Parts: sequence; structure tokens; C-alpha cells
Amino acid sequence: MQSTKVIIGTHTIMADGALRAPNGAHQLALAAKHFSVPVIVCAALYKLSPTHLCSYDQDAFNKIIGPENMLNFSNAKLHSKVLVSNPEFDYVPSDLIELFITNTGGHAPSYLYRIISELYHPHDYDLDNMCVEDSDDEAEDDMT
Repeated sequence: MQSTKVIIGTHTIMADGALRAPNGAHQLALAAKHFSVPVIVCAALYKLSPTHLCSYDQDAFNKIIGPENMLNFSNAKLHSKVLVSNPEFDYVPSDLIELFITNTGGHAPSYLYRIISELYHPHDYDLDNMCVEDSDDEAEDDMT
């Protein structure tokens, strides 16, 4: 039996339409693309993020979790010889996604920038600098 669509959830929708999805989602989306099956993402609007994934920030994007979900700990000899990296999330590029379904309707990945511009103020796009600016403002208030 052949699938006609793949429907997945996600942890975060990035500003460019890419996903921070549970581990395995990228492989699933690649397989769907190979077989010309559309990938549909269901997520609420609160999962939209105004940030992008920077190529130099791969470590901050992901979280490495314990291997207990992947390995059986009854074989102690194996564990001394194996190093297991178990990332919690996958990066799924927007070109693998056909449609986003949110609580306001269906949207193409290319339309997400418009939704983000309606939900976020431009100052919210760079959260790191916002924190620095806020602390500078507090320091100035303390001096007066």
C-alpha cells in the first residue's frame, strides 16, 4: 500500500519555513520527496519563531539526550565500547515541506514570513541583541 501524504508535527517552525522537528523527521521528509509524496506539517502559531538557523550555530540548535531509548543496558560489555550520540531534533529544510496547517488555516512555506511579520515586532527577530539592549537600558536607569 502506498501513502498519499505524510503528516508530521514539529517543535519549532523557523522564519524561513524550516523545521526543528523530532529526530527522524528529516529522513521521513527525504523519503517522501523521493516518492513524490507531499509532507504536511500541523502546528499551532505559537510554534513560529522569528529566528533562522545559522550554519555556525548547529550545536545550539540541537540537544543531545541519553541513549537509553536506543540501547538496551543489559549488555554492559557493549556500552564500554560504543559512544552513542542521540540528538533530540532534526533540521528539516523548507523545500521538503509542501504545506503548513495552523490554527488559522493552511499556508505555503513561502508565506510564513508574512505571518511572522504580523505576529512579531522587528525588534523580536534578534533575541540575543534584545537582551543586551534591555540590560543596557536597565544599567542606564540604575545610574540615574
